[in-house]
Amino acid sequence: MIRTLIFGAIAGYVGKKLYDEGKLTEFKDDLVARYNQAKSDLEDRRNEGASTASPAAVSATTANSPSAPLVS
Repeated sequence: MIRTLIFGAIAGYVGKKLYDEGKLTEFKDDLVARYNQAKSDLEDRRNEGASTASPAAVSATTANSPSAPLVS
């Protein structure tokens, strides 16, 4: 437990130093760019799949599929 606290303190100190020097903004920018790219790729796949499926096939699959509750 002591090792965990010491490691956390060291990680916090180093993280704060990197943040103050502005070196973490490059990491954040990279993550944001990757997230936006993945989001647009997913949107393209959805649009591509929706344009190839017929409306009757889409309504038949959605009517027969059981809906799961959205409670975690």
